[in-house]
Amino acid sequence: MFQNQFLNSIIIVLAFFLASYVVTIILSLVEKATSKTGTDLDDKIIEAIKLPIRHLSVLLGLYFGFKSYNFTWTLKGRDYTIEDFFFVLILFLLAFATSRILKTVFVWYGGREKTNMNQTMFVFVRKMISVFVYSIVLLIAFGQLGIQIGPLLAGLGVAGLAIALGLQTTLENLFSALFLVMDKSINIGDWIQLDDGTKAYIEDISWRSVRIRTIGGNTVIVPNSTFVNQKISSYDYPTKSFFTSISVGVAYDTDLEKAEYIASQAAEKVLKDENVKEHINNPIVRYNSFGDSSINFKVIVKVDSVQDESKIQHALIKEIAKQFRENNIEIPFPQIVAEIKK
Repeated sequence: MFQNQFLNSIIIVLAFFLASYVVTIILSLVEKATSKTGTDLDDKIIEAIKLPIRHLSVLLGLYFGFKSYNFTWTLKGRDYTIEDFFFVLILFLLAFATSRILKTVFVWYGGREKTNMNQTMFVFVRKMISVFVYSIVLLIAFGQLGIQIGPLLAGLGVAGLAIALGLQTTLENLFSALFLVMDKSINIGDWIQLDDGTKAYIEDISWRSVRIRTIGGNTVIVPNSTFVNQKISSYDYPTKSFFTSISVGVAYDTDLEKAEYIASQAAEKVLKDENVKEHINNPIVRYNSFGDSSINFKVIVKVDSVQDESKIQHALIKEIAKQFRENNIEIPFPQIVAEIKK
C-alpha cells in the first residue's frame, strides 16, 4: 500500500514538472504573438513570469503528491501541517514573481527615451519596493503560522537601541544611500574620479555600497558612507565633455612662437583624426614655467568623454613629438648645467 502511494506521489510530481515545461512553451508562443504589438513591455513581462510559473508548477506537484501523507510538526505547542508549509512557500514565490514584474516595468519605463525620470532614483525605488513586497509577505506568513506580531514588535522595541548600536555602520550606509539618491548630482552610469585619483563609472548604488568599475575593468566596492564623505569629481555633471591636457618642454633656444604654432596644429590634427565632436574648440597652448632643462607648456584640448581621454593624450604625445622632430624643435632630456667659478 505504502509503495503504491509513494509511486503515485512521484508520478504526480513528475506530471506537474513536465507541465511546467508545457506552460513555458505556451508562454513562449504567447510572447511570439505579442511581439507584434506596439510595445515590448508585454513581451518582457511574459519573459519575467516564466521562471516563477515553472517553480509554482513544481511546488503544486510536490503539494498534491505528498499532501495525503498528513505530515505535521509541533512547535511551541502548535501543530503545523504541510498546507502551512506550502502556503508560505507559495507566498514567497508570488512575492518573487511580483518583484520580477515590477523590476521589468521599472527597467522598461526607465529606458524609454522620452522619460525624464532620474535613472538612479528608478533603481533605488525599485529595490525599496521589492523590500516592501517581501516584508508584506513575511507578515502574512507570520499570521498563517500563528506568530503574534505584537509581542515580536514589542521585543524589537526593547532591543531596538542595542540593534541600532550594533548596526550603526549599516544604518549609516543606508542613510548615505538615501542622501546620495536624493541629491541627484551622482547617478548610475556616470564617470567620476575619487579622492585617490581613481577614474571609474558607477555600476550600481545599493543600500550598503556603491559599485564602480575602473577604466581598466576592475570592480571596486565602496561603502556608501565612505563614498559620500570624500570629494568626487564628476565627468558627466553637468556635461560629459571636459578639458584635458599634456605637458611638453622645449629647449631654451627654441623659437617659442613656432613651437606654439606647431603644437597647436598637431593638436588640431589629432582631434580631427580621432573624430572628437568638440574639435571646434581650438586647442589651447600655454607656457607655464621655466624648468631645469626646458621651457614648459601645456596643450589643452576638449574631449567628448572621459573614456576618450587616455586615447587622445596618447595620440597628442605621438603627433607633437613627430612634428617637433620634423621641424627641428628639441624636447630636451633632463639635464643640469654646472658652472664652476675659478
